[in-house]
Amino acid sequence: MITFSNKVKQDILEAQNGMCRVLNCYEPIHSIHHKLPNTKVNRKLYPNFIDSVFNAVGLCFSCHTNNTHLFRISEKEARVYENYLKELKG
Repeated sequence: MITFSNKVKQDILEAQNGMCRVLNCYEPIHSIHHKLPNTKVNRKLYPNFIDSVFNAVGLCFSCHTNNTHLFRISEKEARVYENYLKELKG
């Protein structure tokens, strides 16, 4: 399954100064997490959004294991981002 591009990964690393996004966690980013799960259904419904920087958050190993629920977004939010990205593509 497709994952985030190197560009998205780099953008997240830069935006978060290489540090985990969880409040009061000062560990370096270990992986980039999808806020909306990377499923076949979501990939079909939100093709522009699913692997975009808007659906990405950098987390350390521990927080990726224990705190991903903090960054979940609703399908309604995903739809707004998807529509925005479609408009940008023209």
